[in-house]
Amino acid sequence: MSARSLALPGDRRRSDVRPTRALMAVLAGFLWLPVQATLLPALGVGALPLDPLLPLVAAFALGGRRTEAWILALLLGFLADFYTGVASGRMVLQYAVVVCLAGPMHGKVVLRDRMVPVVGVFLLSLASGLVVLFLLVMMMGAAQPGEPAGLPLEAAGTACAALLLWPVYRRVAGWQDERAMSLRRR
Repeated sequence: MSARSLALPGDRRRSDVRPTRALMAVLAGFLWLPVQATLLPALGVGALPLDPLLPLVAAFALGGRRTEAWILALLLGFLADFYTGVASGRMVLQYAVVVCLAGPMHGKVVLRDRMVPVVGVFLLSLASGLVVLFLLVMMMGAAQPGEPAGLPLEAAGTACAALLLWPVYRRVAGWQDERAMSLRRR
């Protein structure tokens, strides 16, 4: 029996690009951002540091869908920057850093569990926030006041979004299809 037949479904790199999955994820982000900009402030929870888009980008990157993850990072980051009204490009940078950090972890993280990816998303959010903060402060001088103090709370809110929505992210990223295909081959 070869080592290739013993590989787990998430261990190999996916070469098939599925634009429908990326379009579905962009549509979900496009629908979430107006809700975040209008409905949440009207309900009095507008300052809630909840970012459900970062775990979505991380789900694609951790699942091995690198092309789709980059498309999502750029499009959703641009849309998120547009809805915040801050022209710093912070969200595009943060989502791009998430793809860069999560890409090499493909196949090394247990993605079917719920808590392991939630902790991973927390760490990705914190690390990418620190990298972006460093880039904005040190390189461009474009950081917002109070941003360093809000990073842990932002990472915790992003981890909560991942905890609540991780099964949805798995389905959107296409992991259910891969497992069903591997079971049919046996």
